[in-house]
Order: sequence, then structure tokens, then C-alpha cells
Amino acid sequence: MDFQIGFNEIEIDALENESVEAVWTYYNVQGNHHYIVPDGRTDLIFTFDIQANGQLNNIIPIISPPFTKAHLIKIRAHQGFIGLRLRAGFTASFLSTPLSMISGSLQYGKDAAEHVPWIENLCSDKNNVSQLITGINRHICALPPQSKTTMVADILSLIHQDQGITQVNSIAQQIKVSERTINRKFTHAVGLSPKQYSSIVRLKRAIDSLTNSSYAVSSIAVDCGFSDQAHMTREIKNYMGQTPLILRKMLDTGIIL
Repeated sequence: MDFQIGFNEIEIDALENESVEAVWTYYNVQGNHHYIVPDGRTDLIFTFDIQANGQLNNIIPIISPPFTKAHLIKIRAHQGFIGLRLRAGFTASFLSTPLSMISGSLQYGKDAAEHVPWIENLCSDKNNVSQLITGINRHICALPPQSKTTMVADILSLIHQDQGITQVNSIAQQIKVSERTINRKFTHAVGLSPKQYSSIVRLKRAIDSLTNSSYAVSSIAVDCGFSDQAHMTREIKNYMGQTPLILRKMLDTGIIL
């Protein structure tokens, strides 16, 4: 397989597993820093060094659970990644630990294997990228389908439908379940509370809108459901560590993923 430079999504059979939202790769010949923007998802990641002859070295599994704030990571020259982005609420067939127990804390190496016992085995005896992807693909395709959690799926649908603006009490009224039950079941399945997840959906939309240089920041704030520009600026700064205007410049540099 030709391992392309930069971030790319790839098509493999593992995508037929309804828990898998995307399969992605990342590779760069030069070292760099990147901001990882939280999206409410969990990623199972394999990182490795690619030698000059294309052989892989030092394959390490990582679990990247949902985060509520962006984090900066340093990537070495010739360091590659293969990741499985799991759908929110659909991690039970992969993780032996509730997401609420590890959210906000990157699980690396043997720590990752404690929560996904089979993940470490996939790192053994893989000489190149194609072998690693084939091994991942075969294992994911052999996993039994996850039973659907209808309530959590309904809550997620309502949050995305209203672009992160819907309040928990409104969701409770619509699906006729108490707020306490919603918070408990959603947090267990997704790793974030409904309020945290809604905030991420709204902030992601605002950050994506910043890529349009002709879209006024004040208009983005109103369209994304913030009370005013100052409110959005506070929320984005807390979420990303930068103001919207600085982020707009950073989005052009490719250091935000």
C-alpha cells in the first residue's frame, strides 16, 4: 500500500462494522506539532516509525477517548498512524471498560491493552503498513455486531439535528425519560455528558465555519447559537486555548486536525 503523506481516510471492509465511522491514516516525513480538536468520538490508534525501506518499527496501540478540550501533540519525523474512529455510543464491542472511566485520558501501550485486550496482538509480527492494515481489517470484520442502544442513539440524533443547541430538559421531554436517566446512560455509552457532547457539536460547527474567511465572526456566533460574539470567544478559548481570530489563521497552516 502507498502510505500517503498527511491525513487521509481509507476504504476497507472494517467500515461495514456499524461501530466504525472512519478509518484514517496520517504520515509526515518531517516532525510537527498538531492540535487535535475533540469531536466526541473514540479512536483506536496504532502508531509506528517507518524506516527508509518501508519496514515498521515500534508499533504501539493507543486509545484516544473523548476529550472536552483540544490537546497539542508532537509528531516525530517519519512517524505514522492508522486509526479507527468509532461512532459515539458504539464502543462496547471494542472496549472492556466504560468510556466514562477513561474519558479525557490518553491510553498508551500496555494501558490501552488493559481496555482492549486484543489491540496489543495486532502490533506483533507486522512488517509493513499493508500487513498492519490487513490485520486490523480482519479482526474488526470478525467482531460480533454491537446491540443498538436506542435511547442513546435517539439522544445523539436530537443533539446533531439541533446542532448542539438543544437543552437536556428538552431532550428529556421529547423522548419521555428523566434527565437523570439520560445523563447516566448517555455518559456511560459516550464518555461525555449530553451537555458536554452538545457543547462539542456546537463548537466544532463554529470552528469549521471559521475556515470561510468571508464569514464574519459575529455572524458565526449568532448562527451557532451563542448569545453573542463574546460568549463564543470565551467558549472557543476554553475549548481550543485560542481566540477565534487566532484560530482562523491557524486553520490555514494545517496544524489543526
